[in-house]
Amino acid sequence: MSTSEYQLPKSVLKWAALGLVLSSAVVIAISVFSGIKFSDLTKLGYVTFGLAAAVSASRLLVQVVRFRVITLGLAGDPKPNLRGLALTRVASEFVSLSTPATSMGVFVRTAWLKGKGIDGGRALSIAYFEVLIEIYVGAGLAILAAIFALSKGAVVIGSTIILVATVLIVGYTIIFIIPALRGIKVPHFLFTISRYLIGGPRANDLYLRAVVGSLNFSLSARAIVSRAAIPVAVKAVILTIVEDFLAGAALWLVLNAAGLKIDLFYSVLAAYGVVAIAQIPVTIGGAGITELTMKTYLTTVYGFSSWAPIVLWRIATYQVMLAVTGIVFLVFMRKATAQSRRAPPNVALEGIPA
Repeated sequence: MSTSEYQLPKSVLKWAALGLVLSSAVVIAISVFSGIKFSDLTKLGYVTFGLAAAVSASRLLVQVVRFRVITLGLAGDPKPNLRGLALTRVASEFVSLSTPATSMGVFVRTAWLKGKGIDGGRALSIAYFEVLIEIYVGAGLAILAAIFALSKGAVVIGSTIILVATVLIVGYTIIFIIPALRGIKVPHFLFTISRYLIGGPRANDLYLRAVVGSLNFSLSARAIVSRAAIPVAVKAVILTIVEDFLAGAALWLVLNAAGLKIDLFYSVLAAYGVVAIAQIPVTIGGAGITELTMKTYLTTVYGFSSWAPIVLWRIATYQVMLAVTGIVFLVFMRKATAQSRRAPPNVALEGIPA
């Protein structure tokens, strides 16, 4: 990336503010229309809120460890210098949280891996592989949540969760697994169209880059889904399950404080049943969709209809996380800006802070 691409501190602040304002507006709107008062939130306990926020934030540590395991396991030889990995992974989570598509952080991680000397196709496949593991594990938990909901007679919410989870699994499989098995062919008609739009030489260059890039991605993805990568995949799955249980623990703490006595496992199912539907790229961080889906799930499955714990849970697990990762992203961008300024004028930086 070039120096100009790093001159974004003010834009980042505005982007972070947009996410915080939007999610806060949803929380305020729910509070107003449902009659929640600040005292209703404090009754659940400051300790409960603090623990839920801390448990949720601890997921970032698991994400860092998982990204390190996947990178070392799939990058090949020589092993890349992993300095700056933790900063990059947490900063990329801010991008995921503050955009409608929760997988957008993959592009930050891909750029960082390229900056460490990893081929572009392999860098993208490594970053995307982590997202794939998250989707598969999360969708699996969502399907279990849907089956449990259906067993309780919650047909609408259960069926919706199954539908969305299935679409997620199929969609991400098509994007990653099928190219790994069959390869990606860039249609030649795209070259014909682009030749008329931007001219022959530029169209030829663009088409060749697309062909090479797609080939590199396919070859790298094929290597990643080989038997040799199974140990890495197993470790990544285990770490993802740990992360998911931490997310469920945050919900469990709040619900138990509110009087709904369910165990940790069913809290995890509730959390990821809701997360599956919130994956629909409509609002930033699933603002509004997440709260309404959680309310529907708890009401139809458990007969629990209080808004206060849902609002408190959402603040602890999203707005606090957005603020923490946003601060890290600002540090990340400042370091990247400083690094690009030190680089020779004719050198375009591919990566991110070391």
